[in-house]
Amino acid sequence: MSKEELISMMRKFKDAYNKKDLEKTLSFFAEDADWVNPNGKFKGKEEIKNYFKWAFEINPDQKIIESGVKIIAEEDKAVYEHILEGSFEGMKYQILALCIYESKGDKFQHLRSTYDRLSLAKQLAKGPIAKTAVNSIINRMEKGLK
Repeated sequence: MSKEELISMMRKFKDAYNKKDLEKTLSFFAEDADWVNPNGKFKGKEEIKNYFKWAFEINPDQKIIESGVKIIAEEDKAVYEHILEGSFEGMKYQILALCIYESKGDKFQHLRSTYDRLSLAKQLAKGPIAKTAVNSIINRMEKGLK
């Protein structure tokens, strides 16, 4: 697959994800694909399908928005900088994410995603106890930084 074809496939995947089209989103993955992200490791198309079902259910308005360097591709690998934007239980969030895609033929074989879960928790903390707990963790981690 050419660099341009890989970039095009990734954008089509993003479009299917943003439309919450489960079957189309899943069609980009090889049967034995794996995906490691902050929520866990998902191996095989069935586990990835269950992950998408869960993600679409709890984040029905989440969108992938290209940002920063966008997609950088070479041979069968690509890095994608983007923003995940949506809401959870009525609270809006926006977090920077970075994904590394490795393709095999015309399918994704390996996907690794990362984003700052603490930043997400800070945006979604609801009520004084949750906000205090999240800020306490952040303050402890940043101790000595300032």
